[in-house]
Amino acid sequence: MRNHLLLFFAAGTIVLSGCTKPQNKSTAEKAVPAASTSEVSSSKNLTLEFTGTDNFNIKNPKLKVSLYAHDPLLADAPATLITEKEYEQTSVPFTIDLPVPKDAASRINPKAAGDMKYYVSIEWDSDGNGKAGEKRDIYIDHDKEFPNVKLNGEPQKVYLKILK
Repeated sequence: MRNHLLLFFAAGTIVLSGCTKPQNKSTAEKAVPAASTSEVSSSKNLTLEFTGTDNFNIKNPKLKVSLYAHDPLLADAPATLITEKEYEQTSVPFTIDLPVPKDAASRINPKAAGDMKYYVSIEWDSDGNGKAGEKRDIYIDHDKEFPNVKLNGEPQKVYLKILK
């Protein structure tokens, strides 16, 4: 009788283990979520609207716009440059289309442990002194809003100011 009881419990355990929900992978093992990956692969251009309230005096119209990706859960990991492109602008506000490569998700290093965040940066020697990012140059206004962007096909606004 005792052997039958043990056999019955063993069979019940096996049946119940097949009915339980499978365990999720740890966050370190998860790949980039489908939404983030599809955002990157379906986007052809990132439309950026640059605006600001300062009186912009542009002597050098050449600027470089860069798109970066980073995993906010990996605090010590550097952001990955996804793409960058040079433009010429003679006034603010202006709108550009930044091409985003279809393999952008595969360029991200280290691989994502969670949702990816994207942001843009600019390098612009707008005063024409030969050095970008110094006093009197146009720069992103991080005080107003950090230049996070979403790769969802909608125009994204980036605020500019003159460095003082």
